[in-house]
Amino acid sequence: MPLASNAWYVIGWVDWVTVTGFPLTLVGLWLAWRQAKAASKSAQAARRAVEYTEQRLRANQLLVLIPQLRWIAIELDAFIESDDPKFAKRQLDNWRWHAGNVHGLLSVEDPEERLLIQSLQESVGLAHSAGSNLLSNSGVPVLKRCAKARASIGRVCDDLNVWVGKNITRTSGDLTHD
Repeated sequence: MPLASNAWYVIGWVDWVTVTGFPLTLVGLWLAWRQAKAASKSAQAARRAVEYTEQRLRANQLLVLIPQLRWIAIELDAFIESDDPKFAKRQLDNWRWHAGNVHGLLSVEDPEERLLIQSLQESVGLAHSAGSNLLSNSGVPVLKRCAKARASIGRVCDDLNVWVGKNITRTSGDLTHD
């Protein structure tokens, strides 16, 4: 009986390369998929690490700026008590400057911080008004011209102290899951 020319063992070398190339292509595609999946996980981990680092840097900057605000409030109290409009205005201007920096660092996404941001904005506006009032020589005591601003600044200092207490003890797990 003669050999059939189309039997599987009579396939030419080009056809064998094609037959073996197909499974190798599938293996290659599977390996590429695994690497892409691993790269995606690595990219997500890197993104979380960057977010955590940004949050910690922001918190650390705030932990430096908030005591400065407290110091400004104390100095403002001293100048109000001594009825010194020139230096009281200087401290109100300092408050506006530093409160603006703190405002820029606080996160708008956090509802608690959103309330703090609103309080900061209010205190900055009242500090501006009080500073304008201090420019006039009306004979009115500094305390009376700065009372609303000072009350608002005091509330903001209290709120910022609470913020510091909450955020100084946060762990990396807390920050990455916010």
